[in-house]
This record gives sequence, structure tokens and C-alpha cells, in this order.
Amino acid sequence: MNKRDIINTLFILSFSVFGLGNYVSAANSPTAGYVLSVSFHLLIILFYLIDLLYKREFQLRINSIYIWMIVYLLSCVASLFIASAKGLPDPSFIMMIGKSVLIFLPFHAFIIVSLYNEKQKDFLLELTLIGLSLLLFFNLVGFFGLGLSNGVHSIEGRLNFPFLDGFYSGACLLVIINFLLLYYFRKNWQYPIRALLIVGYFIINLAMLIMINSRLTILIFFFVLGIYAIGFIRARGLFWLSQLTLPILLSSGFLIYELLQLPGLSSILQRVDVEDVTTFNGRAFLWRDAMDWLLYDQRGLLFGNGYRGHYFLDLIADVAKLWNEKETHHMHLHSSSLEILVSQGLIFYVVFCILFYKVFIYFRERSLEEKSEGAFLPIVVFLLFVLQVDTFVYMDSLGFVIFSLLLARTVVIPRIDIKAGIRIKPIERKEYDPVLDFS
Repeated sequence: MNKRDIINTLFILSFSVFGLGNYVSAANSPTAGYVLSVSFHLLIILFYLIDLLYKREFQLRINSIYIWMIVYLLSCVASLFIASAKGLPDPSFIMMIGKSVLIFLPFHAFIIVSLYNEKQKDFLLELTLIGLSLLLFFNLVGFFGLGLSNGVHSIEGRLNFPFLDGFYSGACLLVIINFLLLYYFRKNWQYPIRALLIVGYFIINLAMLIMINSRLTILIFFFVLGIYAIGFIRARGLFWLSQLTLPILLSSGFLIYELLQLPGLSSILQRVDVEDVTTFNGRAFLWRDAMDWLLYDQRGLLFGNGYRGHYFLDLIADVAKLWNEKETHHMHLHSSSLEILVSQGLIFYVVFCILFYKVFIYFRERSLEEKSEGAFLPIVVFLLFVLQVDTFVYMDSLGFVIFSLLLARTVVIPRIDIKAGIRIKPIERKEYDPVLDFS
């Protein structure tokens, strides 16, 4: 194995190890789980540092987007320790350190993966599909083979994956894999056996998505799939439309209920009644409380109120009473965007939006150029909308890890644009490494 193969193997396995860490965090020790989740990302970084010492040269090939990401990551870490200082129940100081490491390391590991693979065509697509598929297989073995259940959230009688950070994260994982499969189907449709295998994988994932029965995820999936099919996926306005997701949903709940009553949909999506659908299983109450804070209260609006900021604001006491939940610090707002706004503040939410816009524009351009990385554009759009209605993209979740992977591609300066980077003069060496020579 050459150096690139070692890095790629660690990258592929990192998704499954991250999942195992989630299970340990929920079932045993949060701190041990955080360390386990990030262990393979740490190995990638250590391998790179050792290789730099061996080569005795360093060249900083990152652009200004990296600084913006560091600012956002620091705001995440700061919110954790602000919450700890305010007296948030349960989390210890050691746990906060472990969570902070988990937030920081994957992004930097993915930058290194990009550097080692910059000459390889389709490397990101192939490695990501293999890594996420292995994570999915790992979860299927855990659920069906070992009888394990998700330690954070699970519903009896429905498919739930044990090695994920939440019950509905399984639905998002299946959707992301299916969008990657669409690219490979288009690439291999002339080869019947390959195309049939890809379609079979797609259909199996779709069946499991229905077994999880995350209706909002299913609706967003079919929405993105529809605009992908008609070519609207490249529209720049999708980014701005995604920011209006919550107001649109809150004002159109009854229309969605009518759509779900169409033949075939009600039997597929199950549990469809007007109260459940129009409140999105109670999520609308949380969203309205957060909206009221944003419009009328605004305490800590600029810099946030710390991790789980709604607890310090007593923001969702009415929903906690409705759900008979006594410990509101265990609850969340069912929206990554609202969590960021309440916990980290408007300023850092804007920073996060800038980062997401950079990712959207990067992969939109790759799609317009008909490059392979354009296959990630539907995933970016899906994450944009899921960002509003789920915590899949928040802080240390699998969705944020995937977002960090996509952002890492926008950070690395291509070799042809090396003058835009920051160069430290290398020490002369006799040996030449064709894989890792960044000069």
C-alpha cells in the first residue's frame, strides 16, 4: 500500500468508527464515545504530520474559506463552554473537551484526504459512497443481526439504526447514498448488469427509508429528486428558498396533509392525521417558540446563549409540559438553523450561511462544468433544506461531518492555482515522492 491507500482506507473506515462512537456515547460513556468517533480522523492527521516531518517541507494550500470555518468551529466550542459555565445539567468539563475535539478534527482530516487524492478522478465520490455504504451495512448488522437499537432515540416497530447520532439520521443517510447512486446510474446505464445492481441498491434504500418513516425527510427527498430530474437543481435561488423552509412549512401544513391523503401516499407514510401532519409531529410548536424569541425576545441574539440555549431562556417550557418532559435540556429545537441561532447567535449563523453558500456555489459550478464532483450538488441542496427541519447538520452530527467533507473541497487550493496559496520554502531533499509532492 502506498501513502494514499493508507489515507483512503482510514477515510473509508472513519464513517463506521464514527458510528460506533455514537453508540458508545449513548449506551456507555459520552467522553469515550467522542474519542472513539474521532480516532480515525486523528490517525489521518498524525499520519500526515509524520509524513511532513519525513519530507521536511510544508506548503499551506488553503484559501480564506478555511478562516471562516475556523471562526464557526470556535463559536461551536465556545457555546459548549458557555453552557457549562452557566450550569447546564449533565455535561462535564471533560465531555465538553471531547465534544470540541469531535467538532474540530474531521474537517482537518478531510482537507488532508483531498491533498493526497488531488490527482485521482472521482476519488471523493467513490470513497464517500464506499464509506457511507459500509456505515449503512454496519448499522444493518447491528439492528437485524445483533438486535441493537439507537441509544439516543428509537421508535418500536420502525427501522432504527444503532450506530447513528439519532433515529432520523438513518433516513438522511439513505437519501445521501441514493443521490450518489444516481450519478453512477447515469454513468453506467449502458451496462445492464451494473445498472441493475445500482437500481436494486437504490430501491432497497428507498424501502428502508419508508420503514424509518421520516415524513419530512421523505418529502424533502422527493422534492430535491424532482428538481434534479427537471434540471432545476442548479438554480442559484434554491439557496435562498431553503432559508424560507420553516415559514413555508408553518403556513402550509394543511396543504401538505391534503397531499399526503392522495392515493398511495397515506398508506405508505402511515399515521397521517390532520393534527399530526399540520404540527409536524409537534415540531411546529418548537419552531414557533424559537420564532417568537427571534422576533420579540431576542435575548442573546447576536452572540447566542450557549449550547442548548433554549434551556437558559426557558424557551420551550410549554412544549415540555405538553410532552410531559421534565428535563428540557435534553430536548432540542428539531432544526439545525434554529439551534445555531439560539445557541451561537445571529453573527455565527451568518458565518455558517456564508460557508454553506460557498459549498453550494462550488458544487453548482462543478455541475455546470459537467464534472464528476457535480454529483454532490443534490446532496448539498438536500442538506440545505434538512438544515431547517432537523438537527442532522448540527455541531457533531453525521450531517455536519458530511458538510465538513464537502467544505474541505472548497478550501484546498488546486495545484494550478498555487500562487494564491501561502508557500514556505522547502528544504532540498534527494528523494522524490510522486504522490505527496506539493511543490
